[in-house]
Amino acid sequence: MKAVILAAGRGERLSPLTDHKPKPLLKVSGKPILQYTIDTLKHAGINRCIVITGYKAQAIREFLGDGSRFGIEVQYSHNPEYVKGNAFSLRTARYLLEDEKIFLLIMSDHIVHKAIVEAALKNLCNAPLLCVDREPRYPPQIKDATKVLVNSENFIVDIGKNLSSWNAIDTGVFLLNEKIFQAIDYEVEKEVYPLELNRCVKRMISTGTQLWACDVSGCFWLDIDTQADLTFAEKVFKGVLDA
Repeated sequence: MKAVILAAGRGERLSPLTDHKPKPLLKVSGKPILQYTIDTLKHAGINRCIVITGYKAQAIREFLGDGSRFGIEVQYSHNPEYVKGNAFSLRTARYLLEDEKIFLLIMSDHIVHKAIVEAALKNLCNAPLLCVDREPRYPPQIKDATKVLVNSENFIVDIGKNLSSWNAIDTGVFLLNEKIFQAIDYEVEKEVYPLELNRCVKRMISTGTQLWACDVSGCFWLDIDTQADLTFAEKVFKGVLDA
């Protein structure tokens, strides 16, 4: 299976740190966030990935190269119009996924334990799916988080940052298929930007594609959007990803 890493965004809320360096290359405990993502994939048994670049793409390419020094094969898809949103960025990788019935999608600004990816892969028969946390423990997991509403049959019926009714948090790890690109195409025709993944996932669900909630409560993950998040990550995560 291939993994797709979304690494195209500007990371404006981390300015001025991102004025001269792309967000995925900011360091936590001496290591770039993107390297944690690569290590997580490798330790979960995934050895091929597509990195979607946008802002300061060359810096990411120079850091990762072909992936050989990290023990993983890296391909690239570039979105020069990254300001149009992360779903628009994902769309650029479609041609590299033509032979993949299912692919794993992960965010380059999330630090996630390998157990989350392993849980997704163990539930391949339930794909498409989203790994969700029903018991978030840390403030950065809830603040500005994408929330989901899971029904009694364990399917996601709604997703978004401003849900009034929700019972889990999106961890940023998906198993997806061609249906997501059909939803993106539909939304692109509206030309309403930025086009975020949440909107396209919601469209996919509304047209009859069931999205299963893979419960990874208790597994470590953090979404890093601000300098406060970086500081918090330094304090809490040391050693966790090696457990």
